[in-house]
Amino acid sequence: MDEMEEELKCPVCGSFFREPLILPCSHNLCQACARNILVQTPEAESPQSRRASGSADYDYLDLDKMSLYSEADSGYGSYGGFASAPTTPCQKSPNGVRVFPPAVPPPPHLPPAAAAASALAPVPRNSCLTCPLCHRSLILDERGLRGFPKNRVLEGVIDRYQQSKAAALRCQLCEKAPKEATVMCEQCDVFYCDPCRLRCHPPRGPLAKHRLLPPAQGRVSRRLSPRKISTCTDHELENHSMYCVQCKSPVCYQCLEEGKHASHEVKALGAMWKLHKVVRDQISHCTVKLRQTTGLMEYCLEVIKENDPSGFLQISDALIRRVHVTEDQWGKGTLSPRMTTDFDLNLDSAPLLQSIHQLDFVQMKVAWFSFDPGTAHSDIIFSNDNLTVTCNSYDDRVVLGKTGFSKGLHYWELSIDRYDNHPDPAFGVARVDVLKDVMLGKDDKAWAMYVDNNRSWFMHNNSHTNRTEGGITKGATVGVLLDLTRRTLTFSINEDQQGPVAFENLEGVFFPAVSLNRNVQVTLHTGLPVPDFYHSRGTMQ
Repeated sequence: MDEMEEELKCPVCGSFFREPLILPCSHNLCQACARNILVQTPEAESPQSRRASGSADYDYLDLDKMSLYSEADSGYGSYGGFASAPTTPCQKSPNGVRVFPPAVPPPPHLPPAAAAASALAPVPRNSCLTCPLCHRSLILDERGLRGFPKNRVLEGVIDRYQQSKAAALRCQLCEKAPKEATVMCEQCDVFYCDPCRLRCHPPRGPLAKHRLLPPAQGRVSRRLSPRKISTCTDHELENHSMYCVQCKSPVCYQCLEEGKHASHEVKALGAMWKLHKVVRDQISHCTVKLRQTTGLMEYCLEVIKENDPSGFLQISDALIRRVHVTEDQWGKGTLSPRMTTDFDLNLDSAPLLQSIHQLDFVQMKVAWFSFDPGTAHSDIIFSNDNLTVTCNSYDDRVVLGKTGFSKGLHYWELSIDRYDNHPDPAFGVARVDVLKDVMLGKDDKAWAMYVDNNRSWFMHNNSHTNRTEGGITKGATVGVLLDLTRRTLTFSINEDQQGPVAFENLEGVFFPAVSLNRNVQVTLHTGLPVPDFYHSRGTMQ
């Protein structure tokens, strides 16, 4: 019922309707808000005076053809078209709809009795009301706002909706008379009361790492949980990473190496997605329209439940008109295509080739080491004499180097052999007892830089700092420079320093470390010279 909430809020104040009135255009307004946006028209321009004078050269009810809607931006303006009427500037309501402010602001701090009397006071003669949704202008007769019927059905729907939102979330494991839930486990996706949590979800073993949320936050988290990543139909364990131009379908890297797409022209999936921004705009437009339509449908279903015949018949025609208008809007352009499916895309491979040519493997009299299968997570996959690693899990897993350092200057690099779907691998150093099933830097045993295709961050003990522009792609090189003489840790991407000095005051024994998932494969290179940017910094210091 969340989509229906927009139907239950006043377009002027942005809050749930209070004493809603039904306008002839089928829209609703709070009675107080309707009074606030009334504008008094000159006596000489009233319908009665024009009929008395025999002049009827225009329909006064069709004010949207006059200067009231002469503003160029959205049809809202001021009543400057009437010679004796003062100009009334327009403003925006909390939900973005432009409305006219009251001609005379109400006195502040009115007592309840006085406020009620003010709301029921007669409106000035010759008042005009403009619907903030459809911009239709309405001239009030001698009855004023009392001429508009009250929407009792809408008030009943709002009461039921607010009661349902206020209802407490209940435990899903209680056998009889479920108790009020106190937590929701994000991993189990279950609401627990305290006794059931202690009995069925004890804070020990594997369950100790589960994240428990307050019930209200858990409901939001459940509603906003991300969708699963699309995988290849031919290789179920692989994500789509490229786009086959000939077949016009996404493919994975195994399709390009051994499948039917090996000889086809392919283009980067991410670049193709960005190219079609107009498609995303149309999808966004349809999503908003779909949400509004769904809200209207849910509201109509609630109205059908109403057991007040007179109240239902009072608004049924208005609802039928709104449904017809919404149906016409969908048919007239919401779903019409706005672009052709034929396109062309040129990729500039020069930066990638330059990065590959810059890779330099120079042997120095420094430590040579490889990754350590003995201390790595079981999901890590080793090859190339334990110099190349990837992972068979979509979650981040940690692998350490075989050699620990407690003094001296050490520099190693990791080349990115495979990089699909823009993950964020992490590189750095760690203690030997670092957590192996989370991203590097999540606990206090690791100091790392994690990086995606656009930017990087430093992380230690789950604290994220120093966001820096510049990311990685396939073929890029990440450098890690551990200077235990100065007790610092510095990172580079493609031989350029990435951000400031990442960490200082390092003491103890540190092991080279990486965390990655199945979308990344890296190869370790050791015995390398210290990069030029570090020599330059040492000279300046």
